[in-house]
Amino acid sequence: MNPPRLHCLGCGRAAKVILRWLREQARVDIGQICNRSLASARRAVDFIGAGEAVEVLAADLSGDWLLMGLPDGELEAAALGLSCRMPGQFALAFHLSGSMSASVLDPLGVPVAAVHPVRAFADADSALAAMPGTRLVGEGQAQPLDRLRTIFEQAGGRWLVIDGGGKAAYHAATVVASNYLVTLNQLARTLAAASGLSTPDAVDLLDGLQRAGLDVLGQSAPAQALTGPIERGDVAAVARLVAAADGQGQGGLFRALGRATLDIALSARGQKPSDPAMRVILADASVATSQRD
Repeated sequence: MNPPRLHCLGCGRAAKVILRWLREQARVDIGQICNRSLASARRAVDFIGAGEAVEVLAADLSGDWLLMGLPDGELEAAALGLSCRMPGQFALAFHLSGSMSASVLDPLGVPVAAVHPVRAFADADSALAAMPGTRLVGEGQAQPLDRLRTIFEQAGGRWLVIDGGGKAAYHAATVVASNYLVTLNQLARTLAAASGLSTPDAVDLLDGLQRAGLDVLGQSAPAQALTGPIERGDVAAVARLVAAADGQGQGGLFRALGRATLDIALSARGQKPSDPAMRVILADASVATSQRD
């Protein structure tokens, strides 16, 4: 059986990695690639290693598949536009958004789904090398999901299906786990630099600490994995840390994280006599000022 012919409207970092991966695994035949400009479409084709760069998708692609790799805010308008020009053309259509429902593609008048690759795509080559074993979270209609599951699992992906009603919460979880981890690392590096540590030493120290923490979290619930001065109820230590963060202009973020961490600690160990004082120290600075005034 011949692999499906897959076209792409909006071939950004994630879409071009997905297309190249599926092509290299002989799971799809790459068709037309349409981007914001013909030049960017040609660059995507060069990376994928196959396909035809076009300014506009051809009017007759009956029976083929369509990947819409557009930003979330552009999916609905693009689907409406295509529905006027080529209604019911595709055997199925899917997008890669983690938070938008597959139903945003309903105007196309074809079976629709969404496939969110749980992978960072900041560097395309690194993402491509890591695609085998990547979780792919599907959502949408049963028939296109079954067909997509087949090609993604045969390519080496790990398939998971969720209900559309929980998609925003699911995507928020992935943003916290991935993007906010970067934010936490930046905060930690800023404070490490203020301590006098060199950048290489700080990177090495923090990397080891974060990796060890993730290893523990792989085996334990967050409340059981928590350590440190907030968990111990050490008010004096927390006050020193808040002052250090304030000195680097990072007090607001540090306090917010501290309050959330205190809530986790309370769920695991219960209330300690020092907790009310600690919560005052971790209170939002603007709120504490207004209360004093």
